Amino acid sequence: KAIGVYTFEQHITGKSESIKDIVLELRDFIMNLDSAMEEVPKKLYVAYRTSQNIVCMEIKIQKVVLYLKLNPKEIANPPNIARDVSNIGHFGTGNFEITVKGVNSLEVAKKFITLAYEKVGG
Repeated sequence: KAIGVYTFEQHITGKSESIKDIVLELRDFIMNLDSAMEEVPKKLYVAYRTSQNIVCMEIKIQKVVLYLKLNPKEIANPPNIARDVSNIGHFGTGNFEITVKGVNSLEVAKKFITLAYEKVGG
C-alpha cells in the first residue's frame, strides 16, 4: 500500500494571506513550546506532537480549526470560539475544537494550546 507524503506547504498553498499569517504564527508558537516538538503533516491536517499529539491544525479557506488534546468537560467557561467535539466525528486528535479566524481568536487559542501542551506532559 502506498503511503502519501505530505508537506506543510501543501496545506497553505492557495490560502489567503490572512490565513497564512495566522497559520505561520500558530506554527511558530507551537514549535517554540518545546525543542522536541515535531510537525507531522497528514493528508487533511498538520499534527504537532512531543510524546503524543498535542494539537492538530486543519487549514480551511477562511479559518483555521485546531483540535486540542484537552478534556472539554474540564474547561470552565470555554470561549465562544471553542466547542466539545468528543461525540462528533473529525480528523486529527483531540476533543476540544477551537476555530481561529483572526488576531483576537489567535490569542485565545494560544492559551489553550499551552494548556494542552502542559497536560500532555511538556
